Amino acid sequence: MVVAFPQRGVHFVALDAALSSIVTICILVFSAKVLGEIFSWRKIPSVLGELVAGIILGPFALGSFLTINGTPLIEINEIVKAFGEIGGILILFVAGLEMTFKDFRKVGKAGFIIGTSGVLVPFIMGYALSLTLGFGTIASLVIASALVATSISITALVLEELNQCRRQESRMMISAAVVDDVLGLAILGVIVSFITTSTAITPLNVVIVISTSLALWLGLTVFASIILPRIINLTSKGKEGTVEAAATASCFGASALAAAIGLSPIVGAFAAGMAVASSNAIEKIRDYTKKISVVFSPVFFALAGAQFDIRSFFTTDWMFYVLFISLVVVAIVSKLVGCGWPAAHFLKSRSKGTKVGYGMISRGEVGLIVAGVAISAGAITQSTYAAILGMIMITTLVAPLLLRRACEREPLDEEQLRSDVDTNAPDYIPTYPLDFHE
Repeated sequence: MVVAFPQRGVHFVALDAALSSIVTICILVFSAKVLGEIFSWRKIPSVLGELVAGIILGPFALGSFLTINGTPLIEINEIVKAFGEIGGILILFVAGLEMTFKDFRKVGKAGFIIGTSGVLVPFIMGYALSLTLGFGTIASLVIASALVATSISITALVLEELNQCRRQESRMMISAAVVDDVLGLAILGVIVSFITTSTAITPLNVVIVISTSLALWLGLTVFASIILPRIINLTSKGKEGTVEAAATASCFGASALAAAIGLSPIVGAFAAGMAVASSNAIEKIRDYTKKISVVFSPVFFALAGAQFDIRSFFTTDWMFYVLFISLVVVAIVSKLVGCGWPAAHFLKSRSKGTKVGYGMISRGEVGLIVAGVAISAGAITQSTYAAILGMIMITTLVAPLLLRRACEREPLDEEQLRSDVDTNAPDYIPTYPLDFHE
């Protein structure tokens, strides 16, 4: 409860912000789940429905007309954004629960190569495209950086929804996406530093930053895999709710630690999920996290949609459309080439490799951050900024559709699961239950 003390300088602004956040979250959760169910009923990934709900109800669309006494009914403030970030953390924690650290190591080599290739190919193609279109060095670096990192939250949720998390290519996809995200954040750090401080970027500095980021994440993952299962096993013997509290603390504790050492909180959550997956209480924790994700996950995706300004596309600047279309094409092709081809080699299957490529297409937080910093610093124009945001939104909408279609072409089959190719561990057979939703 919020209490106002005018004589102490505390006014009703805080109360208004809190109430506005409650109303916004209520509307976003309900509308996102309803539209998600409708999309799912039409055999379209529910995450698309949640994104579309955010676009429709966002401040740049219908949300601008929904007001009470002149105050927007839906307001994207810091409280709502915090809920969305929690949703992203929980999505990756749930994805981690489907894979132990031992499982991750078995696809580690392939995941590392695919993730690295999935960063280099989009960056090179994006940089070359930008220079070809006449952009300067700084703007070209910004555009190339925005094409790099995959939005692993969306990929993980679609795989979970389709009960595909046990597939070898799905594990490889998530592993590669984590490496992709860590490398993407490292590149983000280099580019943001260059934009904000005007310091020179040398090959040595780039290598040092990227290597440090990977080493920090691996160190965090190993540490979590040693400590967290023991903590969970101890608390599982306690009273009702103790193990759930320990799992929640593990998730957010690892996320905070990752952020403290310069990584994304979501990769910390994934590391915690893999660690907890080795505990004796994994089934209980899966059921618990699935329930709380029902509230937070829709907020994450609806919020992503709500921040998309569709008005940016109504312009007479033909160069905007050239850049936008080119970025979308490069975004899709670069991930299919950079991730799909290496995956096809490791899995010895073109269709499975293509599925991995589809899963890596969607862009997300890193691209948004790069674009936001660049536009604030005056490194890119509003038109370029809108084109980058449009590319992120289109890939976010297209990737789940392509991934679902690819998964439906290869129905989940227990015998096929047992024979999936794993170049590092050919005799590997998953041991945890198949149906996450049951």
